[in-house]
Amino acid sequence: MISPLILDSSFYTDTKNVVRERIIPWEGLFRAGVISEDDTNHIKILEKQSPENKVKTVLSQLALYSNTLLNLLNKLDVNGRDDVLKNILVLLNDLLLELPNQEFIDSLLAMSKVDPSLPYDPFLKHLGNNDNYIKALCLHSLTILLSKADKQGNSGAEIDNEVLIKLFDTLSSNHFIGSNESSYQAIGIQILQELVISKNFRQVYQKHNLVSNFKSINHLISNLARLPNSSSLQLSYNVLLTTWVLSFSADINRLLIHNYPDLIGSLLTISKDSIKLKIVRMAVSILKNFVSVSSSESDKFRTIKIILFDDGLSIMKTLQERKFASSGSDDELSNDLQYLVDTLSEVVSEKLSSLDEYLTQLDNPNLISWSSPVHKSSQFWLENSGKFKDNSFKLVKRIFQILDLEAHVPAKVILLNNLQSLIKNLGQDLVKFINEANGGAYKLRIMTLLDKNDGDNELKYEALKTIQLLVGHNF
Repeated sequence: MISPLILDSSFYTDTKNVVRERIIPWEGLFRAGVISEDDTNHIKILEKQSPENKVKTVLSQLALYSNTLLNLLNKLDVNGRDDVLKNILVLLNDLLLELPNQEFIDSLLAMSKVDPSLPYDPFLKHLGNNDNYIKALCLHSLTILLSKADKQGNSGAEIDNEVLIKLFDTLSSNHFIGSNESSYQAIGIQILQELVISKNFRQVYQKHNLVSNFKSINHLISNLARLPNSSSLQLSYNVLLTTWVLSFSADINRLLIHNYPDLIGSLLTISKDSIKLKIVRMAVSILKNFVSVSSSESDKFRTIKIILFDDGLSIMKTLQERKFASSGSDDELSNDLQYLVDTLSEVVSEKLSSLDEYLTQLDNPNLISWSSPVHKSSQFWLENSGKFKDNSFKLVKRIFQILDLEAHVPAKVILLNNLQSLIKNLGQDLVKFINEANGGAYKLRIMTLLDKNDGDNELKYEALKTIQLLVGHNF
């Protein structure tokens, strides 16, 4: 029997202790009509007992206390009596964790046979609370219940998917993984990690809003890349471990790399700069999975090109020379490094061209940079300009798609410069396409950049030079 998730968080544990010590006026709540007399009596019996006796009492009347506590949770209003709500949630959470053979978990799950909305809906209801700690207690208890249901083969029910979707959205929000508070980030990432370990739950995570939900994780990894040795070690490890678990799905890898190409650069930086072996091992292992777990050879090649663009081959070779890898003391890391070095080296020697490097940047505008020599290489444009006419100027259309984006101003400057090189090499064919295609919208787009009043003189200058070339070729 696998134990339910215990959160590694002193903040979470200490706050539970504070909640347990607060005195709740149960009699007053009964007189106010908030709870029934029977509920009051049952709770007061537990309140007076030691933790050991409390467990014995619940075990002796398991169905009674399962119904009582879940009904109480359901009766309490959201943002009503938060002190009472926390008390009930802590008691529920304790019982889910502490009953020796998970009897309380099974008892709550069995309630679905009477009401399909149970046992999840009462917890889901209070995810709307304004208090993040109440949300955390609900998320933790829901995860314990869902994990056990999944192991019992009950996860196919439609209600479970609805619950999971709500959990994933809440965990990814600015209340938890997207929060500025490390305590809630740590709680959120541990719960998400527990959920996505399940293949069934991971598929729901993938199919429902994966790209937007992963944004908060990508942000944490970016922060770790900037300060790889100053962040919380355990939080950093759990963020990477969660990403590693996700990276065993080819479909997830394809979506993550397409939408977050900067993730690869962050992982390479972490691999290179971190002084903690377990962080390095995890970052390298994710990169290895991104390459080896692919939907197709084209997806694999696309990933490899981004790794190479970010100087991944030299970073992997440097890591091989570090003591932990060269001594053979860490076989898993050594094997992953060797796989990446071999795979990347093969592509460099047999498949990669300067055009591949350029296409990688067009696929991932965040990577467009003057640091890539292709942009200023007259030889590159002389050899490759003709390929920009293929498929009705498909690559030129992609350049204009990026020029239409609100962000990526540095990329726009470079791409306008690229258009000038193309006009010089392709002449009237390209000029006619830019002037006439799409109702003249492409030329208008360049003129719009020329007229921008955002103070970006470099962008205006490149737009002006491009317009001058277009006009010059019309005579």
